[in-house]
Amino acid sequence: MRKKSVKILAFIMAVMLLITPNAFATTVKEYNNMISEIKDKQAANKAAGQELQAKLDELRDQTAEAEAYQAALAEQILNFQESIDLAIAHINELNESITKLEDEIDAADREHEKTFEKLKVRLRAMYTSGGDLTTLEILFDAASLRDFSMRSEAIKRFTEHDKMLMDQIQDYMEKTAVQRDLLQTQKNDLAEQKKELESKQAELQVLEAENQRLIDELNIKSAEQEELIAENERLSQEYIDEISDLIYKRNQQQKKEDEERRKQELAASGSVAPSGAGLGSVSFCWPLPGYGYGYITQPYGGMYSGVPHKGLDVGAPYGTPIVAAESGEVISSGYHWSWGNNVLIWHNGTYSTRYAHCSTLIVSPGQYVQKGQVIGYVGSTGQSSGNHLHFEVYQNGSRVNPSNFV
Repeated sequence: MRKKSVKILAFIMAVMLLITPNAFATTVKEYNNMISEIKDKQAANKAAGQELQAKLDELRDQTAEAEAYQAALAEQILNFQESIDLAIAHINELNESITKLEDEIDAADREHEKTFEKLKVRLRAMYTSGGDLTTLEILFDAASLRDFSMRSEAIKRFTEHDKMLMDQIQDYMEKTAVQRDLLQTQKNDLAEQKKELESKQAELQVLEAENQRLIDELNIKSAEQEELIAENERLSQEYIDEISDLIYKRNQQQKKEDEERRKQELAASGSVAPSGAGLGSVSFCWPLPGYGYGYITQPYGGMYSGVPHKGLDVGAPYGTPIVAAESGEVISSGYHWSWGNNVLIWHNGTYSTRYAHCSTLIVSPGQYVQKGQVIGYVGSTGQSSGNHLHFEVYQNGSRVNPSNFV
């Protein structure tokens, strides 16, 4: 902030050194020289203002590009987050499948162990005599031939059933082990994909933060540039006021010199100088021929857009010619943020008129125009909501009701 303030202060001081005129002019020629110098500086200030505006436009374009890039980054980050969330969901599903499969394998292990224990009990009973359970031993222990047959078949079935059951459990365990390995591989792959997605998302977030810093810097520079433009416009108005004041003083000096010259001429001829000689009064004409009072859209006075309305608005089609209400010298002719394209004409030490929101201007500062001469054309530049002429009358530097003069 300190750097910005120093920059603006340096700009103001540099320009102020240029605008201070010689306050000790005593002749019309000296006043004309001073007016010429101010106009040169006015032109330089206008050029500087155009450069400032061009720089501001460039900063705004850069900001728009950075904001568009920021929006694209945010969308990519959101897309990566959706992919990460999906990968996490799949990993959770695989974890549930693996857990369920591991529980089934554990149950199969227990069943296998249980079957194996039962088999060991049977084998221990079969071998309690220290040898094989022979057919003769089964015969001696049998209560009848039928009992012998049933016991022999039962032993055979028990061993075959247990062997088949153990084979089935072993086969199931082998198959589920393969399935578990496959699920674990899929889980590992998804975890790796999730890691890569998070890495790319983090890179985008770094770019997003850096780009946001750029946007913030551009906004700060734009704000500084707007301050410089506002100062440039203030200086532009000071130039206009200074030129108006110098023209008034020059004309007053011209009046004195003309009066003195007439007195000398009359004295040389032996005549008496008439009293009451002066600039005379003005007689304004309507500035928009063909579009009279019936076309007034906003009278003088009252409030307009929250501020007092200090002029007379007359509606007319785009391109309608605007004429000077009275003869005089053009003090300024150019663009203003509020008045748009506008012309200010100095008529005498009392009166000046302004013509604002023009589409085109055809007169230049320093030019003398005649009453009724076309000076520009109706438009809607500056703070305007439609094609019209905003007409102002200045009396002793203050804006007064134009309806009292036209």
